[in-house]
Amino acid sequence: RAAAGTDPYGTQPSAAYPTTSYGVNSAAASPATRTMSTATSPQQSQGRNLASLFSQIQQLQQEVMMLNGKVEEQAHELRQLKQQSLERYVDLDRRLGAASTVATPGDGTLSHDNTIQVATRVPGSEPAVVEQAGEGEAYQAAYGLVRGQQFDEAVVGFNQFLENYPAGKYSPNAHYWLGELYLVVQPMQLESSRQAFMLLLSQYPDNSKVPDTLFKLGKVHFMKGNRERSREFLDRLISDYGSTNATAVKLAQDFIRDNY
Repeated sequence: RAAAGTDPYGTQPSAAYPTTSYGVNSAAASPATRTMSTATSPQQSQGRNLASLFSQIQQLQQEVMMLNGKVEEQAHELRQLKQQSLERYVDLDRRLGAASTVATPGDGTLSHDNTIQVATRVPGSEPAVVEQAGEGEAYQAAYGLVRGQQFDEAVVGFNQFLENYPAGKYSPNAHYWLGELYLVVQPMQLESSRQAFMLLLSQYPDNSKVPDTLFKLGKVHFMKGNRERSREFLDRLISDYGSTNATAVKLAQDFIRDNY
C-alpha cells in the first residue's frame, strides 16, 4: 500500500516514454522520408537527358533536310549541264553531217581549163571515204536515239553500227559519240569512254574530231584521277592545234587554268 500523500501516478522512468519528433531537439527523419526526398534526383536527371536528346534529334533532322535539298539542287544542276553539253554536240554533229554531204574533191581535180589542180592537204583532214550501202541510214538511226535522249539505246545503236561498218564513212563519228554517251549514261562508264576516244584517235589521226577527242581524253583522265595523263593530252592538243581556231584549244587552256 502506498504511503499517505504519495501520488500513485508518480514519476515514471524516462525510458518508458518514446522520444517525440517535435521541437528543436527532435530526432532525424525516418528512412522512408529520406528515400522519398532523394528519389526525385534521378528522375530529374533523366528528364534533362531526354530533353537534350530530343533537341539533338531535331537538329539532326534539320541538317538532313538541308543536305537533301543540296543534293536535289546539285542533281538538277548536273542534269542541266549534261543536257546543255549534249545539245551542243548534237548541234555540232548536225553541222558536221551537213558539211559531209558536200562532195569533196580528190587529191587531183580538173579545172575549167582542164589543167590539173592539186588540192592542198589541210592539217586535220583525211581522205574521203565512200559511203557504203545502208550506212547513212544506220548512222542516222543511232543518231536519232541521241537526239531523243535515249542514251542507253544509242550506245547499243552505235556499237551495232561499228560492227556492221567498222571502216565506214561515219565510223569516226560513231566512236566519238560512244565516248560522249558513256559519260552521260547511268552509271557513268569512264573507262569505256576512254577506250572509244582512243580508238578514234588511233584509227583516224587526221580526222576533224581529233582536237575535241584530245580534250575529251584529257577530261576523262582527270575524272579518273590521272592528272598527269590528263595534262599530257591537253598539252598535246595545245601544241598540235594551238595555231588553229579549234574551240577545243581554248577549252583546254581554260581547263588547265582552272585545275592546275
